[in-house]
Amino acid sequence: MNIKKLHLLLALCLPLAANAQTTYSLEQCKTLAKENNVKLKRARLEIAAAKEQQKEARAKYLPQVMANGTYFHAVDHLVQEEFSMPTEAQQKLAAIVQRVGLNPAILASLPTSYTLKAVQHGTLASLVAMQPVFVGGRIINANKLADVQTQVKQLMLEQSADDVAQTTEVYFNQLLALYEQEKTLDAADKQLENILKDANNAFEAGVTNKNDVLSVKLKQNEMAVNRLKLNNGIALCKMVLAQYIGKPNEEIDIDRTLTNELPDPRQLSVNHASALEQRTEMRLLDKKVEANHLLTRVKQGEMLPSLAVGVAGVYHDLTNKGRTNVVGLATLSVPISNLWGNRGLKRQKIAEQIAIDEREESKQLLLIQMQNAYNNLETAYKQIQLAKLSIEQASENLRLNQDYYEAGTGTMSNLLDAQTQDQKARNQYSEAVVAYLNARTAYLKATAR
Repeated sequence: MNIKKLHLLLALCLPLAANAQTTYSLEQCKTLAKENNVKLKRARLEIAAAKEQQKEARAKYLPQVMANGTYFHAVDHLVQEEFSMPTEAQQKLAAIVQRVGLNPAILASLPTSYTLKAVQHGTLASLVAMQPVFVGGRIINANKLADVQTQVKQLMLEQSADDVAQTTEVYFNQLLALYEQEKTLDAADKQLENILKDANNAFEAGVTNKNDVLSVKLKQNEMAVNRLKLNNGIALCKMVLAQYIGKPNEEIDIDRTLTNELPDPRQLSVNHASALEQRTEMRLLDKKVEANHLLTRVKQGEMLPSLAVGVAGVYHDLTNKGRTNVVGLATLSVPISNLWGNRGLKRQKIAEQIAIDEREESKQLLLIQMQNAYNNLETAYKQIQLAKLSIEQASENLRLNQDYYEAGTGTMSNLLDAQTQDQKARNQYSEAVVAYLNARTAYLKATAR
């Protein structure tokens, strides 16, 4: 009764365990990798930051407005001036008083010196708006440069997304190749079971000795060790792929169908010179040249005068009586010392020429990369054709040795060797297909597709 309950419990749990594992196609893996990849997340944030920089550059077209406010209270008066009347002036004043009929003695009660004190505390406030009229084109070029930088960040995101997709496909195909080896191993196990059955029958009939039976069993033990290594490799590849697509804590599996769509490389070939202009790397190099050209124009603008006009509203209260005023402003700045002291323009012209030279060199390198990718694709395709031929030959060799052994004219050693060659040929075919798929992806990426 307890055994029946245990079997029932296992029957209920096994479907749940199977459902817990999610199977992903190649396209699903690529999509998840692009969504969860840390490098791509950072690239998207860098694009957002670049767009904010664009907004900051556009704000330079608007007037620069500044507000200032100050209140002060001094320990002593800020304005202190002593005044005194010289003797000659006093005599002249006494004569004037006497002429008007007054007694000059009244002047004796008046001070001949005194001190003026003023402004011990006060309030100052201003609101200033300055509009740049001419700054040597620096604002215009800075805005263009901000636009270019945003475009560069977007291209870098595209480039990173392509790299992530390619890496995902490599991991996916690596796991797919191991599954194909597992299928080959399953088929080899069935072959060995049949060979062992024939060896036992021959031994029991007295046709052969027990060595043939033991040889087959040793081969089966070898296959068991290979299966253990293969299972470990599959588990590790699953973990790597799961981590890369953002599912590190999930038990995943993949669509194990090995495609039969293996077109001739000539069907995928394109004109490399035409494809060059569509390469993300090439567009990045163009943007680098453009950015350096704009930086050169910015440096040239630093050598030119700048003119700005504005208006200021001023409020001041220094004598306990506030007053307001409006002031028109105009500033002209001429960087005279830049004519001999600023070497930034020459350095930037050199940097611009370096960017141009780098672009021309990279063109040649990218063309070489395209041709190399196509050569690898051709090689992989030819290896598939050779692997197919090897399977046919190995299968026929195994069939013949099986017949020879059953007829008593062949040895077990030859039969096991033939079985090993058949297994090896099938593994080579699956590896060749995966190598072709990776080479095809590399070529399509190299030709901007």
